[in-house]
Amino acid sequence: MKKNFDKISIETNNNKVGIKINDGIQIPRTLYKYYDLTHYSINSFENSTVHFGHSYLMNDLLEGNFLLWDFDSFLNSYMSEMERPIEYKDFDRLSLLKQLSGPFLQFIGYFCLCENYKNDLLWVHYTNEKGYCIEFDTQLLLKDFSAYQTYFYPINYELKTIDFEKNIIKTETDSGYHVDANIPLFYAVANKEKFWSYEQEWRIVMRNESFTSITHPTEIISQEENKSEKKQLKSRDMKISKGSVSKIILSTLFFNNDRFNKFMYDKNIVTLNFVNNEKKDLLLRFLNILKKDFSDRIYQVEKYMENGKVIRDISFKIEILKVTEHTLEIIKHPIL
Repeated sequence: MKKNFDKISIETNNNKVGIKINDGIQIPRTLYKYYDLTHYSINSFENSTVHFGHSYLMNDLLEGNFLLWDFDSFLNSYMSEMERPIEYKDFDRLSLLKQLSGPFLQFIGYFCLCENYKNDLLWVHYTNEKGYCIEFDTQLLLKDFSAYQTYFYPINYELKTIDFEKNIIKTETDSGYHVDANIPLFYAVANKEKFWSYEQEWRIVMRNESFTSITHPTEIISQEENKSEKKQLKSRDMKISKGSVSKIILSTLFFNNDRFNKFMYDKNIVTLNFVNNEKKDLLLRFLNILKKDFSDRIYQVEKYMENGKVIRDISFKIEILKVTEHTLEIIKHPIL
């Protein structure tokens, strides 16, 4: 069975899924991920990993709850075949949704990327204008995951319900029947509400049985269980090659007075003194990683006016000369 949508087509055969990007949709040569400076993001950066998030932890509440399914005809057929009384309808709906989506969500992870590094809203929302953006070579990044079952596609930003029963394959078994619901399942994780369209998102979806799952946020569990589940999410950190990272782009306010309290120039060398606060160790770690592993790939964006328009673009290539406990020495090479 095959179903065409605006940007992709989804095909399922013998429980195997194929997702094809439709003709006319150009795959970006580079894709981008925005980060704030946190212990988690720096650990990931240092270990050369990216995180494949669980549906329940995504920023869109529609992720993983399958509200896009028109489920009534399937539910009614099920209740009729099983001779279930009408008062069980709400219970059966919830039970069937969990049975169909639970195994899918448990082993599925998302790595979400953006089409460009000039997205003002993403700089604000994800970096607080003080973080960084990683530019990935799309083909090299996908090659990093070639040993795994992955799907790569652009997100569509127009929510439409899909008739669940018309887009599944039912196969009779000794105990009843098996439902191949891959088209509705993948459709539900390839669409977002229109107001998210500013993200210009492309998504790498991985199915990996080493991934751990978590409890739905509305199901109340103990604090200890919650901590344990979040700790186990490290299983979703996947290794990448440093070669797939083509640029590290520092935010406009990366060098700010929360981090540095004095600077001086000696010709074209800028010397910055670190502010002695709780954020210093994290900043030192990040800068040392940059100097060691990405010295030829460090850039910085600026915002400026051009022909009456506000522009955000790469303005400097950053050369890190020295990082000590007290000072940072850099050269900011203008990009002409």
